[in-house]
Amino acid sequence: MERVIDLIIGEKSVQITTDTPFVVIVRDLFYDGDWHTMRQDLKDKKDVIEEIEKCLCIEESVVLLNETVYEPVCFDELKDWLEEKKIFPKDFVHASLAGLYDLALDYADKDLHEEAFKVIRYMLEVDKNYAPAYELYGSLLIEKGEIEQGIRYLDKAIEIDPWLVPAYSSLGEAYYNSGDYLRAVSYWEREIEYAPDNKLTYFMLADVYRKLKAYDKVYDVLERLLKRDPESIMTMYQLSQAYKDAGKIEEAQRMEEKILASRPTRMEDIEPWARMQLKRGNYKLVQEFLSLLPNSEKVKPYAKLLLALCELKQGNQERAKQAFAEVKDQSPWYLYGNKEFFSELLTEEEMRACGIS
Repeated sequence: MERVIDLIIGEKSVQITTDTPFVVIVRDLFYDGDWHTMRQDLKDKKDVIEEIEKCLCIEESVVLLNETVYEPVCFDELKDWLEEKKIFPKDFVHASLAGLYDLALDYADKDLHEEAFKVIRYMLEVDKNYAPAYELYGSLLIEKGEIEQGIRYLDKAIEIDPWLVPAYSSLGEAYYNSGDYLRAVSYWEREIEYAPDNKLTYFMLADVYRKLKAYDKVYDVLERLLKRDPESIMTMYQLSQAYKDAGKIEEAQRMEEKILASRPTRMEDIEPWARMQLKRGNYKLVQEFLSLLPNSEKVKPYAKLLLALCELKQGNQERAKQAFAEVKDQSPWYLYGNKEFFSELLTEEEMRACGIS
């Protein structure tokens, strides 16, 4: 411990040391900002208790202490400091660990997986039954390609906490990527049972049922989602296709008419709405709607492509050709992925004219 500065508060002098930021870190990462619980757990650590008292004095008289005091956190430095103060995982009897989980997640988001693993292992030393730590560990192992080991950690997470939704999500993804679609289905169905507003999971379920050629299940999943989110044009669009795949032509047409009568209020709904309108020849309507988008949205590949199609179908071949060339330069895979849609909408001559045949 080194003396840094003396802070004068009225007639009182508070000595700030190199220990002070670490005490605030421990409070935030282990105790959700609760000094009282931290003092209770570390009451035998005299140096730490003295630092806590100083921090309380500062907060009562000057300013609340937060992450600006210590960011960024280096977990190795924090662990070294804890060992220096003879504070061990067993001492954190009443710790919440939410802050440490967020730190591990932050490391993972920055692709610092080894640092994330260090934090997770420490969490499990503090509490061997902390389910979110097993979930995050398993998810990161799967991300690294260590599928079997990752699944074991995820299974442990839901064994401890059957309501831990992210574990079901990761298990579904792991089995989906390995081609075990039936197991993927079982976990994703459980996920939406516990978290029925997880919209992406419905789409993943629909996709896996489609791969299994269980078309009645595809539209069943999307119908369930549409009941929860009746305004979702994206869901209506996928549902219309699901009805067609299942041979329910009248239902498909009814859903298409519903899309045609709607207007997007969310960015995610613009593309499926526009595609449906273009199939019905409503080029001017789509062009007018897209012209009202903010510039930040107009430069995205989907918007450029839709506008190019509107231009082409209204006889503005040169402007369309230029737009297609821009998309091809910026996002060639996006252009390639839409070839099936082009073949529905354009003639061979129109595709050749724009260099997309």
